[in-house]
Amino acid sequence: MKTVRTRFIEIFSYFFILLFCYASISKMMDFENFQIQIAQSPLLSAFSNVISYGVLIIELAICILLIFERTRKIGLYFSFVLMVLFTVYIYMILNYSEFIPCSCGGILEKMDWKTHLIFNIATVIIAAFAIVLYSGSKRQEIFKSVSLLIVLSIVSCSAIILMYRQSEFMIKKENNFTRRFLQHPITEKNRFNLQINSYYLAGISKDSVYLGNYTAPFLLTSTDLNFKAMKDHRIIPDRYDFDFKRAQLKVNAPDFYLYDGSVPVIYQGMLGNHQAKTLSLGQAYFSQLVNISKDSFAISTYFKDSEKQTLGLLNPLQKNPLNLKSGILGKTNDGIFDTDGQLHFDPITQTAVYVHYYKNQLLIMDNHLTIKAKYKTIDTISIPQIEVSELSDGKKKMSKPPLKVNKKAFAYAGLLFIESNLIGKFEDRDRWKNSFIIDVYSTVKQGYIGSFYLPNPKKEKKMQFHIADQHLYVLTGNEIIKYRFAQNITQHFIAGGSRKPELRVGTKFNFTS
Repeated sequence: MKTVRTRFIEIFSYFFILLFCYASISKMMDFENFQIQIAQSPLLSAFSNVISYGVLIIELAICILLIFERTRKIGLYFSFVLMVLFTVYIYMILNYSEFIPCSCGGILEKMDWKTHLIFNIATVIIAAFAIVLYSGSKRQEIFKSVSLLIVLSIVSCSAIILMYRQSEFMIKKENNFTRRFLQHPITEKNRFNLQINSYYLAGISKDSVYLGNYTAPFLLTSTDLNFKAMKDHRIIPDRYDFDFKRAQLKVNAPDFYLYDGSVPVIYQGMLGNHQAKTLSLGQAYFSQLVNISKDSFAISTYFKDSEKQTLGLLNPLQKNPLNLKSGILGKTNDGIFDTDGQLHFDPITQTAVYVHYYKNQLLIMDNHLTIKAKYKTIDTISIPQIEVSELSDGKKKMSKPPLKVNKKAFAYAGLLFIESNLIGKFEDRDRWKNSFIIDVYSTVKQGYIGSFYLPNPKKEKKMQFHIADQHLYVLTGNEIIKYRFAQNITQHFIAGGSRKPELRVGTKFNFTS
């Protein structure tokens, strides 16, 4: 029996030697990229320099301890602690991070994060089992080993949580600006559990809400405005022999569009008809697409000639379909990350809006993407707080998590609704943690209207919202919720036929109250 136990311990030890040797060598072979990936992590950014070297040293040290029989038990304990740390880290990334970085090398990099979590849990069990085997058959020794494993697990979990809280504090600093909160701006009308969290809002018509599904890109789901009945519609493109990477659906009633800017292709179809015809193929790569009219679009894309992100117009049916506006976004640093943002179009005012992610600026444009005004939001971040590194292969990556100012946004009827990422002066931190904060601006009257809280009791990290008529539709987690706006917001809506005030080109307004 002792021989069998010893043999199992040796097999488990060799497994961890192989795992840590392979992982550390993979990291060393691409150490520059590994350092940047660690620095991007929202949990580890504050300790990136120490961790990037520390992980390599610890992995190699564990291999040495596992080789020799006298130090093998210590090596197994270190293996257990390291795998617990990795497991808790991945769990927190999956459940509490706003974005998912990558910090693994070799074959582990090919795993998706959920598979990686399962793999790590299995290695924790293997290490614990090997340690228990090492303790022999005496109950007292086994009890000591199990107790120590529990204590080490608690300490490891606490260490990761502490690093996360420290990094969160450094990334999301309080800004010296004051919000004006509106009184009872929304009232909940309906709520529906979608059962799964892979849906996204694709659009809203006069009688239906349309949802896309990230895991089923050719499936369009519709429900009535009160979420009483759901119906799935299978979209059938006229050709689909492409390597789709991020296919999405967008509804602009009575039409729908299926597109993937990495192919690039745009399909067009009529609601109620499953068929979708190719409208554009190979005319322009894009990261964002919004409808300007039935057959024309505004896009965000990378312009290789100037090595920066830019906006443009795509008219697939014209002889010269693509018209890039390379000077719109400017360039203060790298031209890619520092200009990153969201592109929107308000069909009521025929106004395009670009909201920057990392600074307090937004651009107001007409439907030809001519800049009419540049506005500043109420926060104080005027210069993007980002650091960009260029790798040896010429690729650029963020060196650490950026300070995101504006998250989601939506333009409708002369108003701009922005989900802010920053807490303002005198705001309740507990309520801020349990809510989404929406700042409301007038794109026509050049003013900050006010802010309101969207309840987030489940502390979801992400949400989407869409506005139609006098209602706000919110999709968060696996729930879709319908709110009705109060008069203190709807009174600022511009009617479809109303005459729009003139804006002078290049005018700058500050939205600060």
